Amino acid sequence: MDEFKIKVARIEAAAPNSKGDRVRITFQVERETLVFQIPILLEMEEFDDTEMVQVARNELHRTFDELTTQTEKWTLSVEDIQQLSRINLRPKA
Repeated sequence: MDEFKIKVARIEAAAPNSKGDRVRITFQVERETLVFQIPILLEMEEFDDTEMVQVARNELHRTFDELTTQTEKWTLSVEDIQQLSRINLRPKA
């Protein structure tokens, strides 16, 4: 499979919260026909402009790391997939 292409799609002001102004950095993730976007919200007062993208990349990595941990039990072995394929009840076209 090809590698994912990950790029910053947008940087924009987000609705402020009780801590103050926020910025939304949206990443676009692409591979073949799969394309999706993930917004990351940051507090503006915590970081200057040059640091925001780096911090947002870290948050994106942390998000995927947590997602990996949360879905670890969904992993199937090659044998599991082959067994599921053999019990497919759909009629052959």
